[in-house]
Amino acid sequence: MSEKKIIAAIGGDRRLVEAVRRFARDNTVSCYGWDNCPEICGSIKRCSTLEETVKNADIVILGLPCSPDGKVLAAPLCDSSIRISDLTAVIPKDTVICGGMLPTEITENFCKCIDYYKDELLQTGNAVPTAEGAIMIAMQETPFTIDGSHCAVLGSGRIAKALVPRLKALNAEVTVAARKKSDRAYWETQGIKVCGFEKAKDILPYTDILFNTVPALVVGKTELDIFNNKGIIIDLASRPGGVDFEYGKKMGKRIIWALSLPGKVAPVTAGRIIYNTVVTLLNEKGVMV
Repeated sequence: MSEKKIIAAIGGDRRLVEAVRRFARDNTVSCYGWDNCPEICGSIKRCSTLEETVKNADIVILGLPCSPDGKVLAAPLCDSSIRISDLTAVIPKDTVICGGMLPTEITENFCKCIDYYKDELLQTGNAVPTAEGAIMIAMQETPFTIDGSHCAVLGSGRIAKALVPRLKALNAEVTVAARKKSDRAYWETQGIKVCGFEKAKDILPYTDILFNTVPALVVGKTELDIFNNKGIIIDLASRPGGVDFEYGKKMGKRIIWALSLPGKVAPVTAGRIIYNTVVTLLNEKGVMV
C-alpha cells in the first residue's frame, strides 16, 4: 500500500471537488477556493490562505481549465480571485503540480508539472458526458424532437464518435462531415451518411441541428449565410471554437457555444475521470497515490 500523500486542491469547479473526495480516501487533503461548496466535510481540511493550503504538500491539484487568462485560476466556487502569481510564490519548488491546460507561468517555473487535459484517458472519457450534454441542449433549445430531425456533425474525433450513435439511437437523420477518407469510410460502415467538408454546404440549408466538434473556423460567413434559419448550431469545440459567433449573431442565427459540458452536466462522472487520469499519470511518474 502506498504511503499517504499530502495533497492541496486549489480552485476548480465541482469536477475537482469530486476528484479530491476520492483522493481524500487514502491521503491527507486540504482545499482552498471552495467557499461556495458547503458539502465539503470529513477528512478534507478547509484552509483560509494559500500558504496554509500548500504547506508541506507533495501534490497540488488545480482545475480544468486551470486558468481562463493565464493570470488567475479558474475558481467558480470562490468568492474572490486567486492570482497565479500568489500561488506560485508559496508552492515549494519540488511539489508536483497537476492541472488542466496549465498556463506558462506555472510550467516555466516548476519542473514537476502534469497537464492532465492532454491525456487520452481524460479526452476519451469526457466525450460521453459531452455528447449527452449536447443532446440535452438540443432537446431543451428546439421546438421539435431529435427523432426525425436532420442533424449534421462536423468532425470525426472522440466527441463525434460518442455523439453520432446516440443521435442515431434517437432516430435522427445524421450526416457526418469528415476530412479524412478513412473517417468517412468508418462512418459508412456504421450506416451513417457522410460528406467531405467541401460538400457540407449542400446539407446546411436543410440541417435542423448542427453540432461542431472542430476547434478551428469551419462555420464562417459562407456557411452561416446558407444555414437553415429555423435550425440551431451547437458548438462543442474548445477555444477558439469553430463558428464565427459575431457574424452569426448579426445574422440572427441561433448559436450555443457549449464549453466544458462534462463539468456542467455530469460533474461526478467528470470528477471520476479526472481522478483516474491524475492517478494514472502520477503513477507513471513514480508517485504512488
